[in-house]
Amino acid sequence: MPNRSLLRILVACLLAAFPFSNACAQNDGKKEITTRTFFADTAAVEEGKPFFVGFHFKVTAGWHLYWRFPGGPGEPFRIAKWDLPPGWQAEDIEYPLPVLEDDGKGTVFYAYEHEVLFRAKITPPKKITGKEVKIGAKMTWQVCADICVPGNDSVEMNLPVGTPVPANAELFQTWNARMPLTTPPPTKDVKFDFVGKKLTVRISGIPADTKVEFFAIPPLKYGGPLGRFGAPFDSTQKLTGETSPDGVRVFTYPFDEDLTWSGLLVTTGADGVRKGWYIGDPPPVETETPGEKFTAAPEDDGDAWDPFDDIAKGEKGRNQSTSLLSWLIRGFLGGLLLNLMPCVLPVISLKIFGFVRQAGESRDRVFKLGLAFCAGVFGFFLVLALLVLALASANKSLGWGAQFSNPVALTVMVAVMFLFGLSLLGVFEITLGGAESKLSEASNKEGAGGAFVHGFFTTLLGTSCTAPLVGPVIGAAVNEPGSRIFALFAAVATGLSLPYFLLTWQPAWMKFLPKPGMWMVRFKQILGFVMVGFAVWLLNSLPSAAMVVTVAGFLLTLGFAAWLLGTFHEAKWALPAVLALAVGGWFVFVRGKVERPPGVSSGLVTAVKRGLNDSRPVFVDFTADWCLNCKFFENTVLHTQPVQDAFKAKNVLFVKADYTAAPPDISAALKKMGRAGVPLYVLFRKRGDYWISESLSQSGLLEQINRF
Repeated sequence: MPNRSLLRILVACLLAAFPFSNACAQNDGKKEITTRTFFADTAAVEEGKPFFVGFHFKVTAGWHLYWRFPGGPGEPFRIAKWDLPPGWQAEDIEYPLPVLEDDGKGTVFYAYEHEVLFRAKITPPKKITGKEVKIGAKMTWQVCADICVPGNDSVEMNLPVGTPVPANAELFQTWNARMPLTTPPPTKDVKFDFVGKKLTVRISGIPADTKVEFFAIPPLKYGGPLGRFGAPFDSTQKLTGETSPDGVRVFTYPFDEDLTWSGLLVTTGADGVRKGWYIGDPPPVETETPGEKFTAAPEDDGDAWDPFDDIAKGEKGRNQSTSLLSWLIRGFLGGLLLNLMPCVLPVISLKIFGFVRQAGESRDRVFKLGLAFCAGVFGFFLVLALLVLALASANKSLGWGAQFSNPVALTVMVAVMFLFGLSLLGVFEITLGGAESKLSEASNKEGAGGAFVHGFFTTLLGTSCTAPLVGPVIGAAVNEPGSRIFALFAAVATGLSLPYFLLTWQPAWMKFLPKPGMWMVRFKQILGFVMVGFAVWLLNSLPSAAMVVTVAGFLLTLGFAAWLLGTFHEAKWALPAVLALAVGGWFVFVRGKVERPPGVSSGLVTAVKRGLNDSRPVFVDFTADWCLNCKFFENTVLHTQPVQDAFKAKNVLFVKADYTAAPPDISAALKKMGRAGVPLYVLFRKRGDYWISESLSQSGLLEQINRF
């Protein structure tokens, strides 16, 4: 069974025994997963004459790498950045023909096993200065088995300038034969249809005795900032391929959106030779702009310039000119607005539900419970402030919602929400501190301990959203001295807890709330489904499908334990058995299997610089899978037709900065801009000219886009 060390990558690079290459090894702590070699098909380069470089992987048995479109959760091999002399040009990575793999659990994907070579065409300029050139690249990939281990590495080689001499010919010859052909395909009769919520590909005109495969490729709508593809169709459903009596091959994929797809047609003849041809115009993997190529230019100053440094200077100046009182007011208003965020509303509904139940109780008791709830809110921010100080002493920083980026912490939160939902549905009851406080009733005769936990949990769940004003305040707090950190966090806590304080301070105001009745039982049950649904939705933020499955197994164990507790709550053995199931489930399903993978750079800065160096405006969407606000702005603003048309008309490069797993370069960019979480949106018009916002409206964004 995999253990904790499976997600640790130890990279040791050694100079290979043959010329012009680098060889590296990737390990899981026990054994070697991949070895990689970087080389060229020539021993020397000539002015203006193209040549190929190869990235050769050997993969240990049981593991695999992904094709340009994984077909399911996964990341393809890609080049994050080329390191070429000025005037040199690198074309898109070329991928050999993949195979359709099945993990034995119903999930299928497009992959490579054992060995693969990726190649890229390099074109020197017509004039080369010097007697030797350096060719380098920063590459990223993901190698998977039961779990996935991301990898990244920088490779380089030096080539003399002179008469080209073939090198590594045998290896290139072997893999060149496995690349898609540029000759006309054996048939042009390939039709894409959408029938019954399925993408259907019909292929005619190929002899019946020829084996036919088809690997679908989605449009760029499903690509990330550098062409990272997600899983636009349900990879757990079987991809079917049938041959009708008239010889027509029909392939179906569970995907119901009518978009412009492309794909790879692969045939295998009687001689067993596989040949492939692209059908349509597949988008590139390296960049969001079809056909765009990266060319190193003299003005590209490599890593010396970071576009987010320009924002850091501007925001630092604004922050220094902002008084503490102004920050406190912003924090208070931001906390107040946080009550309206979609991730907080379900829990707030539960508290209002409790207020309705408490309306007939003594004023003194209601007020004490309100104070306990507010104390829970302040308690969370106190813990947060102490954590910020501890991290600061280690020269690190904390992001708002950072726990959602840690698979272990996320698993704990999902488990708590799942149990909370089951409690609301009446599966079991929990008493806190001996008081007859039922979480499933949220809370009739709720004890002070239960109210405190409720306030703490409300705030914890609320960190998956950043209300307007909260982001800059939290960002400022993590960079302030200790006393200011506590003051700013206290201001946010005050705004968040104020409505509850007022309602319990003046119970007479509760007369405006609905009267108790049977509707409360149904309302409680509806909220139970909301909480369980929220827990299921958060599973999407786990780094791999394997982790989703193992966490689901843990939730199933907890669900059975909750049922035992609710059914046999009077039995003396019930509680020990439930605790044993919970602890055992953690060790069986979670420990050693749910771990935070090593931080891998997303290539954010490279993508932004590439656009600006090409005189293109760049829009950066800082988002995360667990961020409900982000999804709201995506659906109501970013993905709307007017905004998409404006991006296209102004030639704006759209860059998605995915903060789901908290990549180190995205975290660094947020910190430079004085922000601690997402959503955040940045529009670079040119170097040093930018617009930044924590929220979006269609009219406001269109106004900013149309300014240039």
